[in-house]
Amino acid sequence: MILIISADNDTMTDAVCVWLSRLEKQFVRLNENQIIEAVSFDFKNSFFTVKIDGLKYDLKNFQSVFYRNGSLVYGGFTGEIDEQLLSFFNSELHVITQFIYYFLNISEARIYGNLTTKEVNKLEVLHIAQTLNFKIPDTYIYSQLQNILKLDPSGKYITKSVAEMAHIFHEGELYMNYTKEINISEIYSRQDNIIPTLIQERIEKDYEIRVFFFGNKIWAIATFEFSEEIDIRNTSNSDKKYLPINLPSDLKKKIKQLAKKLKINCGTIDLLKSKEDYYFLEVNPVGQFHTVSLYGNYQIEKYIADLL
Repeated sequence: MILIISADNDTMTDAVCVWLSRLEKQFVRLNENQIIEAVSFDFKNSFFTVKIDGLKYDLKNFQSVFYRNGSLVYGGFTGEIDEQLLSFFNSELHVITQFIYYFLNISEARIYGNLTTKEVNKLEVLHIAQTLNFKIPDTYIYSQLQNILKLDPSGKYITKSVAEMAHIFHEGELYMNYTKEINISEIYSRQDNIIPTLIQERIEKDYEIRVFFFGNKIWAIATFEFSEEIDIRNTSNSDKKYLPINLPSDLKKKIKQLAKKLKINCGTIDLLKSKEDYYFLEVNPVGQFHTVSLYGNYQIEKYIADLL
């Protein structure tokens, strides 16, 4: 039996499930709408079961686990619950979830996806990548304008969040913290300080590369842009061209070393190609691989289904 944990609307997991059905593999998928109705843990007799859609499953009987994203959701709450009590209930359920993940990890199940590492610290990742001899853009974190003023005003720089992207509503307007180019010379006239902010050298790229790795397998596509946007997410598909590419062997080796350091076995990596150099930008343990699979014609979803 295969256990899949994902968000309800994850199209990539949908595609993996389609392939599992074609391959006639038995699986159960947990998400916001397919919940754990009950748990029964007997430590004395080493008996650990969960009830899903009216059926009981022994955690020891899951031969493969694919964690894509999301979290476990539990049923059983009825009526209105005090906010503090609800917070307590959720903290209790969080411990239950952690134990289930722990038990699956120590069992004989094959674990695919990052069951226990769903986020990484972007700054830590940059530092680790640098120690592995990845090229990275010149990077600074400053909270005082006097430090920013030390940068070459004729240089080109960008800024982006060090945490995950957020949707910010203010006075009826929606703001998205995409990567933005900044003009250092315009900052010279300001007096106020700022929160610690990431500033990076803007790399004049030939093209961007999206990498998806799953275990020891690595796929990559190059994205050529025909627009002036800084953040590729702002570029429409009509202004992009995708091509499958094969990365140099030394770069693949560094990617595997980085994954091992971060203790993740799958994820997406963003790179920039500039002349002869490859620049590392960031890694996402639950990154989207649909574009890589589709435009590279890699059928990654089938590859994952075959492994499970």
